[in-house]
Order: sequence, then C-alpha cells, then structure tokens
Amino acid sequence: MARPHIEFVHAQCVDWNLRADGAQEKVLNADPLTDEATLIVRYPAGYSAPANTADSGAEEFFVLDGAIDIDGEERRAHAYGFLPQASGLGRRHTAQGAVLLVFRHAAGDPNAMAGMAEAVAVDTPQIPWDVSTYDPKLIHLRLARKVLRLGPNDSGRTFLLTGMAHGVPAEGTLLPAEMHDHAEEMFMLQGAMWAPEGRMGAGAYFYRPPGILHGPHVSEYGFLQIMRSPGANAIVTHWSDVHKALPVGVPYCPVLPEGTPPEWARNMPAESNW
Repeated sequence: MARPHIEFVHAQCVDWNLRADGAQEKVLNADPLTDEATLIVRYPAGYSAPANTADSGAEEFFVLDGAIDIDGEERRAHAYGFLPQASGLGRRHTAQGAVLLVFRHAAGDPNAMAGMAEAVAVDTPQIPWDVSTYDPKLIHLRLARKVLRLGPNDSGRTFLLTGMAHGVPAEGTLLPAEMHDHAEEMFMLQGAMWAPEGRMGAGAYFYRPPGILHGPHVSEYGFLQIMRSPGANAIVTHWSDVHKALPVGVPYCPVLPEGTPPEWARNMPAESNW
C-alpha cells in the first residue's frame, strides 16, 4: 500500500497532536507501511532537541513561521533544508517558537542517506525565480519556479511555484486535464487556486499518487506554493484529449482516504480584508 490520494484538505481542519518531546504535529499524509509522512510541526518557545538518530528517516523542512536554529544556523520564514539520514544533523533549538512543514522520507531510503544525498540549507528569498519552463498549456497561470532540491538518481524535486494574478482565461475557455507518471505533492503558502475539487486557499494540501488525472487549474489573484515530485527530478506531463470548463466557483468536493476524520472535509471560507 502506498501513500493515499488526498485532493485536497486544508491543514486548518486537521487536529494538532501533542508529541512526547513537547512539540505538536498535524499529520497530513503518511505511508501506512513506512514512516514516510508529510506533517506540520509546531515547536514551542524554548524547545531543544539533539540531532536526528541514525535510524530516523531523512527530513526536508520549510519554515512556515517563527525562527529556529538547526545545526547552529538560524532559519527563518521560508528557509528550506534537507537533512540526510545518518548524517548526524538535525540538532535544533528555538527561543521564540517555530512552525515547520516537514517531509519525512522513509527510513532506509537509499537516495536519502548520508553519502548519497547531500545536506541542503537554502535561504529561498535569495534564489532568483526561473520563468523559462512554461508549458504552453499552463501559460494562463504565468508560472515561475525556485528549485530547492534535486534528489540523487532522479528521486525527486522540491520547488516553490508561484503564479501571477489574473490567471483565468476568458469565459467559455476549455482547458485539458493533466497526469504524471510520478507522485505530486503540494502545500499552499499564500493566495489561492481553483481546481475541479474546489478552491485551494492558504493551508491547502494535496498528495497525488502516480497516474492521477487532475486539473485544470486557474487563479484569480495569484498563489505561492511548495511542491514535490517524488520519483522524478523533471516533471513530464501527459495532457488529456478531453477539455474541461474553468473550475471557478465550483463547490468543495475533496478526495479523501476512507476513515478520514469528518472535520477534514470542512471547507475554508475565502479570506477577506473587509
């Protein structure tokens, strides 16, 4: 059994669980047969922990809020890092508290072990945006990327993706759906994007196993998201022959695993400043 298809849940609807070390976590998706998982971790002020143990899976992290010292380097909002398994890294302390999005690799993953995979520490605001990889079928979103990590042996890419405001074609336009041979995972950091399953606002999360037909997507006011493509460093898209109507305004209709808590299916209202 692989990680389940989730399309999509808002993290605000997932309960916090208290860990033995005093931190809290929300598990957004997990492989039932390994310890591979995606979670949000909230470290309280004054939290300290030693380095990851040699048998703990590799860890990717993205700072959502606050500040945390990891291996002697302060990481603030939007800092990204990768800690290979058995690297002796991961010592952390936070004076004020911090919230991290964490992608935990399965223990023993050969492409995530020290010696094969390198540690990464990225100050993402300093990386230039790459606008050279537009797919013509996505031109309406006006996309740009920042690649944060490429895994060894084509094992996966982690990147930021942003789309400009007014990414909605003219009314009546039909767009194709898409599919990938690898998994795809996303957490919405800011803004919003429409999909056939509803409006993905800040905090929205999806995990698609390989071969899931999805989209089209449009965005009225722009978005910023962090994405992963487990199993491929370069995304190859297969487009459907059937074209669909623009999904603006469709009701929330998520795809959730059997046994998911009912509150996961609760929709989040659109943000408003007035």
